Amino acid sequence: MNKTLRSLDILKGIGIVMIIIVHNRHFIMKDMTGFRQIINYGQMGCQLFFFVSGMALCYSWYHLIQKEQRKSFPVLYGKFILRRYLRLAPGFLIILAANYLLNILLMDIFHYSPGFIINRSPKAILANVLFVHGIYPDAINSVFPGGWYIGTTFILYLLFPLLVTLFQKLHTVNRFLIFPLPLLFLCLNHILLKQWSIASEGSLYPYNNSFLYYFFTNQLPCFLLGILLYFQENNIDSNTPHQRKCFSQKCPLLLSIALFLGTSVLAIRLYLLPEENYRYTYLPSLVGISFYWLAVSMIHWEHRKTSLLPCQKNTISHKNRGILQFLTDFLAQCGKNSYGMYLVHAFICWYGVKGVTDAMKYCGYDYPDLTLYCILLLPSIFIVYVAGLYMGQLIGFIDKKLRKPSQ
Repeated sequence: MNKTLRSLDILKGIGIVMIIIVHNRHFIMKDMTGFRQIINYGQMGCQLFFFVSGMALCYSWYHLIQKEQRKSFPVLYGKFILRRYLRLAPGFLIILAANYLLNILLMDIFHYSPGFIINRSPKAILANVLFVHGIYPDAINSVFPGGWYIGTTFILYLLFPLLVTLFQKLHTVNRFLIFPLPLLFLCLNHILLKQWSIASEGSLYPYNNSFLYYFFTNQLPCFLLGILLYFQENNIDSNTPHQRKCFSQKCPLLLSIALFLGTSVLAIRLYLLPEENYRYTYLPSLVGISFYWLAVSMIHWEHRKTSLLPCQKNTISHKNRGILQFLTDFLAQCGKNSYGMYLVHAFICWYGVKGVTDAMKYCGYDYPDLTLYCILLLPSIFIVYVAGLYMGQLIGFIDKKLRKPSQ
């Protein structure tokens, strides 16, 4: 298996686990303690997904170019976007309908407040069905649990062929010209969101989990960092990528690990501080930089792991090697099924956990928040993983049916 692609699967696995970590505490740890805020950093798993998507889409794009060598850019663009939509839409629409029906059942029939209350406005629902909710403040995250990610992602998909073409043209002129692009778009985003906030007289401000925080320009630099690393890892000509000794192998492992840890500590420190000075217009990008260095470290390690294996007996015990292998294999499997896990996780983390806490309160049981959170976390991850596998199989089945006529 391509070591880079396996590393991306592991990164996606880390991302979905981070999202479960933060969403599993919604109805348990409601007090604003420091520990709760550290757990909330798990929301940055979304930035990890944006970074990985930018890199992974490059493989899909160049595979499409190689397969359809004589097709024009507009044809390639149409095929690419249709493929992305058909991969996302069926599962998204199924779970959206399930959430809608569950809301009606719990709220209108049993008069129970569920873990996620859907915005039933026809306009908001239609915006989500059409995948344009990423540009509507009232619909971006109120119809589907965590649905802002899909709304933002699809806009980035629409832009991707243009962005990767820009990278390729600059790379052809001089490979160093691609490096300033994430920084350039970060600066443009900060200016845009600041002026937008001023023009709205403060009614729109890029607070954490606000519309402007979710907006695609705020997540674009993370996405671009993924494209950047792809170009660093591959030798790109006008048509197809050719493998060479990549950047991750040239970069010393200890250096990339140190840069990952340093940028992560800085990002967490800024995340824990009170919001001021439009901090969330650049914090997601800083998080993206930390994940960039994590990816470089992991790809480097995957390349050298095989050669290290014979001498590992002297450095790592057989038991520890087994545990490490299990964790990486599990995270890789989570990464492969991350979309299915994302779709179903709200039923466990929001509906399920709220049901458990409400049942305990109804029965008169008092519980320490942190203890209950720790008890429920691992079972939640496992249940989401299993449910995500079945959801992934359903998505795969639908995908084959949709592609069959064109084959």
